[in-house]
Amino acid sequence: MFYLILIFNLVFSFGVQSFYLPQNAFELSNSNSGIGNSENININFSSINNLNDYISFSKINWYQDVTGDNIEYKWRTKDSHHYISLFSLYANNIELRDIVPSDNPDGLFDIQHFSFSYGFGRKILNSINMGIQSTFNYNQLYIDESIGFNFDIGLSYKVNNKMYFGLSIQQLGREKLNKEFSNNPILLGIGSTYKLIDFKTDINIDLIYDEHLMNHQVFKISSLSKIRALSLITGYYFNENKKEFSCGFSFNYRKITFEYGTSFHKTLGNPKILTFKYNL
Repeated sequence: MFYLILIFNLVFSFGVQSFYLPQNAFELSNSNSGIGNSENININFSSINNLNDYISFSKINWYQDVTGDNIEYKWRTKDSHHYISLFSLYANNIELRDIVPSDNPDGLFDIQHFSFSYGFGRKILNSINMGIQSTFNYNQLYIDESIGFNFDIGLSYKVNNKMYFGLSIQQLGREKLNKEFSNNPILLGIGSTYKLIDFKTDINIDLIYDEHLMNHQVFKISSLSKIRALSLITGYYFNENKKEFSCGFSFNYRKITFEYGTSFHKTLGNPKILTFKYNL
């Protein structure tokens, strides 16, 4: 029960932080990294400029009994890229017990999280990408409900064909619980991407300040290696209170892409995400 409470506080607390809530298989497999320059718009929304148009569906099996779904649609107009998503996490019939365990639970309760996001991005000059995303959240835990909104801002700078730097600011918004408003904890990240062109491999290194965590500093590193239609992905998340390795793959056939991601936590378990993407 202790670990369920820990998960609920991480997942369903005010301002559901996208820095550690991957919404598709790619984001989970690389530990939600890639602020410098990647295809991960969850960590830096300016990366929307790197994506082709697509529609995707993800099935999420998060820690313990928490599951979820995500639908994404990305399209392009004359000079801008646009994106919408509908993301949900939920768990039903969670047993509520007293401090001393018993055979019969005191009751059952459900937890829910829903968020709707819209964002856009564009290229500035030839070396700078920018992106802005807005998100509306609804959370329900037992009898408590909260609603909120936040804005995420991302920038990416191309130094040359092999090196990129990025900046991401997230959770600029407020949350309402029991008629009281509170500011979301700020998430600030900087990162770099190194492209090893001869090896068809990208290396991402991120440093993150997360106001929500007791120890605010987070370090992430990931790699993506392409072998024809197959991409192999690894990632590592490091914080004083959490260390987690992740991995996965992406396989592309014509207009269809299939992605799988998983991570490994010694205590909480192994979340998994399957993503099906159709490239438009």
